[in-house]
Amino acid sequence: MTNTKEVPWKLVVKGLKSKIMAGRKESIAQVLREVGGDAAPIRQARRVLLTMSVDALSGTPRFIDVYGEGEICLISFDDLLDILADPPPTLAEVMGRVTR
Repeated sequence: MTNTKEVPWKLVVKGLKSKIMAGRKESIAQVLREVGGDAAPIRQARRVLLTMSVDALSGTPRFIDVYGEGEICLISFDDLLDILADPPPTLAEVMGRVTR
């Protein structure tokens, strides 16, 4: 797995999205969890929603655990569009960002 501290997480997710491999969904989830950190319980998230929202707008996804039923990912609309709409990165783009 690529260290998401060295390569921007959106680039890693875009690359994984275009790969045909077993465990792709789990790999993408792992990248998002590494970047976003632990899910905040919903009661705590209510108190810090503004901070979590600012983090998401700054490019860091955040997670909210809804009473153990599942997690919500708070991500900026621009980041979501980047991941879904842009073509996957070329190998040269990925390698160029690692060497910087």
